[in-house]
Amino acid sequence: MENNTEVQFLRSRFKTGCLLFWIYLKSMAFAFTGGMAAIPLIQFDLVKKYKMITEDEFVQIIALSHALPGIIGLNNSIITGHKIAGVFGALMCAMGTILPAFTSMLLVAMLFQKLPQSKIVKGAILGIRAISVAVIFDVAVRIVIRYKKSAFGLAVILTAFAIPLLTGVSSFYAILFSGFIGIMYVTVHKQPNVQVDSKKED
Repeated sequence: MENNTEVQFLRSRFKTGCLLFWIYLKSMAFAFTGGMAAIPLIQFDLVKKYKMITEDEFVQIIALSHALPGIIGLNNSIITGHKIAGVFGALMCAMGTILPAFTSMLLVAMLFQKLPQSKIVKGAILGIRAISVAVIFDVAVRIVIRYKKSAFGLAVILTAFAIPLLTGVSSFYAILFSGFIGIMYVTVHKQPNVQVDSKKED
């Protein structure tokens, strides 16, 4: 019985990993301006369609992906994959994230001299840039909405937005500042788990 249970668990983990690979593969294939452009597509599949994680968990993963060094899209995929399907899930999500970028860059390198001269390519890039801005703005609005009941969360969001905009300093320092303020807030209020606090507020 234990062997059958373990086999079923491994099969389930394998299916989940393959599904995660497909989700990130098809989403990152359209992330022409960076990983953030694929976030709404990934969010729809993971949260609404397959219900693998909650929206609060997804927002927390986005925040953690920005805080960690490295590529945001890859950070997001590894953290999400590991949370849902362990190490195998992290590897599958990472592969799904890297493969579209690797393939497209290989094609661009092969056709580098011809692509910039194509009016079709120039027009496509212009349109993709415009829609990518709208998609990223949509993600930002959704995150703000999730924090609408938290005065502290809104204050940190506005402060982190204002620091690079008004002072011209790197967003890296805004991330460090926000992290420091978050640590101080949790310490003062003696809240060992930020996630628990967010659930109480909801």
